Amino acid sequence: MSIDLRAHLEQASHVLAAAQRGDREAQSIIFTAHRDRIAQQILRMTGDPASVDDLVQEVFIAAFLALPGFRGDSQLSTWLYTIATNKVRSWWESQRRRRARELSYAPAGDASSPTPEDDMMAAQQRDSFYDALGSLPDRLREAFVARAVEGLSLCEAAEALGAPISTISYRARRAEQLLCAALGLPWRGDAE
Repeated sequence: MSIDLRAHLEQASHVLAAAQRGDREAQSIIFTAHRDRIAQQILRMTGDPASVDDLVQEVFIAAFLALPGFRGDSQLSTWLYTIATNKVRSWWESQRRRRARELSYAPAGDASSPTPEDDMMAAQQRDSFYDALGSLPDRLREAFVARAVEGLSLCEAAEALGAPISTISYRARRAEQLLCAALGLPWRGDAE
């Protein structure tokens, strides 16, 4: 191990220990180091840019409250990924309840404001994708997002989601199959 890497790891462990004791400066360093990755993860999982900042705040509030109990069994980034996944899971559930309420009160024929055709088609496709993604069971959605959207390896996704590699592989493939069916797309697994 190089001297630079060793020094970096020692500094990181000192920052983590200080953050666990409630040191605000150390917590700020952790927040700054991980904020963008968590925000990108949340955006890819929700597809809703307007919700990202609120969810990032929720993730770090929960993380800093739980940080004294962090034992280091996994990397800090993996632990934060798991917290973010749980926050997004709650967000999806609240979105489902909100949509159900809105649909029960929405007048028939409610039209949205006109947009250029290309933008409208893209928005419809994105909305269809996120509606289909949101309808998946949590565990399938999380595995799909970790693998297909986040680009995590099977090992990384298994560690982040706390499940065996074979389970993550199955869940991601099953989610892909269900998404393709919901969107009327051919599933590449049909050719196998």
